[in-house]
Amino acid sequence: MKNIVVFDLGGSSVKYGVVNFLGEILFKDSFPTPKDSFSTLLNSMVSILKSLTKFSPVGVSISSPGAVDSKDGVIRGVSAIEYIHNFEIVKTFEDVFNLPVHIENDGNCSALAEFWMGNGKRFESIVSLVLGSGVGGAVIQNGTLINGKTFQSGEFGYMVLDGNKTWSSLCSTISLVQRAKEITQNSDLDGITLFDLDLTNHPDIKTLLDSYYLNLVKGIYNLQCAFDTETIIIGGGISSNPLFLKNLLKTLDDFYDSLGNKVEKPFIQKALFENDANLIGAAYNFIHKQKNTD
Repeated sequence: MKNIVVFDLGGSSVKYGVVNFLGEILFKDSFPTPKDSFSTLLNSMVSILKSLTKFSPVGVSISSPGAVDSKDGVIRGVSAIEYIHNFEIVKTFEDVFNLPVHIENDGNCSALAEFWMGNGKRFESIVSLVLGSGVGGAVIQNGTLINGKTFQSGEFGYMVLDGNKTWSSLCSTISLVQRAKEITQNSDLDGITLFDLDLTNHPDIKTLLDSYYLNLVKGIYNLQCAFDTETIIIGGGISSNPLFLKNLLKTLDDFYDSLGNKVEKPFIQKALFENDANLIGAAYNFIHKQKNTD
């Protein structure tokens, strides 16, 4: 069975592992993301590859933030890892690793994992929605990942929903939790425990959550209008709480009823994969891209 070494570049840590062509994770670990330079990151990755030679990897696949230009092998745009942008990073990796290398945007990798092995595997068209520090995701139509002209398809958080407010400013988990902490004066709240609060004792939190769900549903409605997808799969830590999905679906039903159900209601699912999604999706990206290269 062929194996791939996969890396998931994040602002605070780099996850890595070995995934075979069946999507099975054979090994995984992580290390803190270097703050100083690309060369430090590269040296760490080289050391890891040497430690994983027993798996006889046939290549390296990377999940990365930013607008990943897979044609030119360049990560454009901006991200929390400033030093990975705007040079021929794929060529650099291949020259050093002496292995084929493929890179894809992290949001796209998450969607590819669901499409390949997760809750999107029985569909040809899916929209992946990731709720975290912002609102991101990806679109797969008829089995093909949509990258867009400037490789920024799926940057849903930039959509404007309320005046000039972006969807990310209205529906990121970070902004929601921060507002809830200010209301409750509880610094221990997070994107999961927030939904477990007894709302009868916190009327202001109920108002906050009602507004959050409504803004989230408006964005979902717009995505369904734009893509007419078979399913919308929601990921991010917030999706782990069953109350979140239950209340979201109730708000969705009410919103569609208020509009007379002019557009077919989307089939909403929680993402199957969480922390491992980008590793699995990166492996799928390698298999798919390498097949077209060979």
